[in-house]
Amino acid sequence: MGIVISDEMRSYALSESHRRSDYIKHHFGVGHLTPEETDQIGFLGEFACCELLGIDWRENIRENYYSIDSGDITIINEKTGKKIVIDVKTETIPQPYFDSVLNRTIKDNEKYGRRLINKQQKNLLQHYNYVVFGGFARDNYDEWHPFGYLRTDIILNSYKVTNYAPFGGKYTSPALPIKTSDLWRVNRLNAYLKSFMQ
Repeated sequence: MGIVISDEMRSYALSESHRRSDYIKHHFGVGHLTPEETDQIGFLGEFACCELLGIDWRENIRENYYSIDSGDITIINEKTGKKIVIDVKTETIPQPYFDSVLNRTIKDNEKYGRRLINKQQKNLLQHYNYVVFGGFARDNYDEWHPFGYLRTDIILNSYKVTNYAPFGGKYTSPALPIKTSDLWRVNRLNAYLKSFMQ
């Protein structure tokens, strides 16, 4: 189940990436996207994930970008005062790897078999409850797809930062390499959020 990217989402992603660029620097770069394009892809992922979870993405946009965020999506139960904080990681994956990640046929130790969290972002995980991983088929940014999610305490207790990819070679920067097979299905998160809000 993918989320179709609207023209309104694209417009906001562009304007928000401009607002963000003066205040927050990237932890890493990728060869196939400029820093501004990377920001836009990230915002599109946040907007799409909000829509997937039944949240108005427009209301979720930050007031400013003076500092690193404390999560991409915050859900508060007004009755109990409890909150859930979600970080959204969005990537672009070339075919045929994208389909293999999406349908869970990819092997964890092959190329694109891991979902990466950059070393510089590791300390931020303690501020979140969950990380949702999703992405686009590279060069086709019309539909965002969730790959799954995981609790942050599981990530921090199960993974160590490494430079080395299991399929050989090195990552472009040190990262926590999350196995795709470890991810929980997003419909499980949706069900939990419904019960959380009651």
